[in-house]
Amino acid sequence: MAAMTDTSLASFEQQINARLRAGDVAGASAAAAACRAALPEARAGWHFGSVTALLAGQKDEALALADHWLQGHPGDAEGLLQRAECLLAQGDRAAAMGAAAAAIEAGTTPEIWDAIGFFLFHAAEHPLALSAYERALAARPHDTDLLAKRAVIHRTLGDFTRAAADFRAVIEHAPGDANALKALVELEPQTPEHNDIALLEAAMRGRRADSKAAAALHFGLAKAYDDIGDYPASWGHLKAGNRIERAALQYDPATDRAVIDRLIETFADVESIAPDTTGEAPIFIVGLPRTGTTLVERILGRHSAVHAAGELPAFTDAVSFAVRRASRDVPRDWPQFAARFANTNAAEIARDYLAFARALRGERPRFTDKQPTNFFFCPLILRAFPQARIVHLTRHPLAACYAIFKTHFSGGHPFSTDLGELGAFYLGYRRLMDHWHQILPGRIYDVAYEDLVSDFEPTVRGLLEHLGLPFEAQCLEFHLNPTPTSTASVVQVRQPLYDSSLRHWRHYEQQLAPLAEQLAAGGITLE
Repeated sequence: MAAMTDTSLASFEQQINARLRAGDVAGASAAAAACRAALPEARAGWHFGSVTALLAGQKDEALALADHWLQGHPGDAEGLLQRAECLLAQGDRAAAMGAAAAAIEAGTTPEIWDAIGFFLFHAAEHPLALSAYERALAARPHDTDLLAKRAVIHRTLGDFTRAAADFRAVIEHAPGDANALKALVELEPQTPEHNDIALLEAAMRGRRADSKAAAALHFGLAKAYDDIGDYPASWGHLKAGNRIERAALQYDPATDRAVIDRLIETFADVESIAPDTTGEAPIFIVGLPRTGTTLVERILGRHSAVHAAGELPAFTDAVSFAVRRASRDVPRDWPQFAARFANTNAAEIARDYLAFARALRGERPRFTDKQPTNFFFCPLILRAFPQARIVHLTRHPLAACYAIFKTHFSGGHPFSTDLGELGAFYLGYRRLMDHWHQILPGRIYDVAYEDLVSDFEPTVRGLLEHLGLPFEAQCLEFHLNPTPTSTASVVQVRQPLYDSSLRHWRHYEQQLAPLAEQLAAGGITLE
C-alpha cells in the first residue's frame, strides 16, 4: 500500500510540475486539488494549491491553503515559508517576516535555509536573509553556491570585508569561478602592485570564448585594468564582454524607437492636472542607469519623512493591468502596448500601484520609487498621482554612456551592449524627455549628476525644496545611510562624493569618438 501511495504522490507531483512548466496554472491548480482529495496528508496538494492560487492572484485562497496545512503541521519549515510568501503578497510585511523567522527556526537542512534566504533577500529583508544563510553554511561550510549568496548579502548590506572574504572562499574551492572573481575585483580597488589580473586571466584560459563566464571575466578584467590605468586594455575587455552579451540577446533597437514614437504621438498635448484619488505623493526617481539615481535615493532616504523603497516594478505592473483591462485584445508587442497608454484608467493605475508597492513602501509619509525606466511613464505617473514628484537625473552624455557600457547588466538593459545601439537609445531617451518637459511644464525636476558632485549642498537643498520637504542635515551624509542596496553603484554610494568620476570618461575619449559623432549628429550638445 505504501508503495502505491508513494507512486500516486510522485505521479501527482510530476503532473503538477509539468503543468507549471507549461504555464498552465489552472491545470496545475486542478491537479493540486485532486492531490488534496486523494492524499490529504501529503504536503504537495496543499503547497502547490497555495502556489497556484498566488500565481492566479487569489491571495486569500493561497493563504487559506497554506494555513490549513500548518494547522496539522505547525513546525513545517516549507509550509511556514509558503505562509510568508502569501502574507507578503497580501502586503502584511510584519506577519510575513514573522513566518519567515519561524521557518528559519524550524528548518533542518541547507536546502530549506537557502530557499528561505532567497525569499528574504528578494523581500529586501537582508539581515534576516543573512541569518538563514549562516545556518545553511554552518551545516555545509564549503558550499560555493551558499558562500556566493552570503557574499552578495554582505555586499548589499555594505560589509565589503566579509563579502570579499566569502568571494575569496568561493575562489579557493572553485578557482575559476567567473562571477566570484568579477565580484571580488569590483569590491576591491586594484593597484599595479596588488591586483587579481593573473587570477582572472588564468580563469579565462580554457573557457569558451562566447560563454557567459567569459563575459563576466572580461568585465572583471576591464575593471582591473581601468583601476591600474591601462585604459586600452580595459576598453578591449569591455568590447569583448559586451560583444558576448549582445550575441545572446534578441534585441531590436527599432522597437525602442517605435515605442518612443508612439508615446510622443499618444501624448501630444499639454497635460492638465488630473483629479487626485489617493492623496499620496510618491517620489519617482527616473533617468538612465548609472546617472546618479541611487545617489539621490540614498540622499532622500536619510530624510525622516522619506522611505527609500528601491527599484519597484509596481508601476509597470499597474500599467500592464490597466492596458489589459482597457483592451479588447492583448497587445502584440511593446509599441502597440505603449500606444494604448492613453486609454488607461488613472485611478485604477494608482490603486494597483499602491497595492503592489504596499509591502515595500515603508511607514514614513513619503516614499521613493527608483525604477529608472519609469521615465517612459511620466504622464501616466502624474495622471495617477497628481501630487507625485518626478526627479529626473541627467549626466554628461558621454559620461553616462561610458558608465552604462562598462556595466555588466547581464541582459537587464539590452541597449547597453553595443555602442551604436546605446547611442540610438540615448537619442531616443533624450527626445522623449524633451517631449515630456513640453507637455508637463514644470512638473519634472532635473538634477544634474555634475551639480551633485561639484555643488552638493545647494543642489540637495533645492531638491528637498522642490519635494516640499524641510532641509535635514543628515541628507548630506548619504554615504552613512545603512539601507541595503544592490545596484551597480553599491560600492560608490557608500563613499563620499569624488569629482574624479566627472572626468573619468575622458580616458576613453578616442574610443568614444564614434559615439560622440552619433550623438552630435542627433543634436546632442557634448560640451
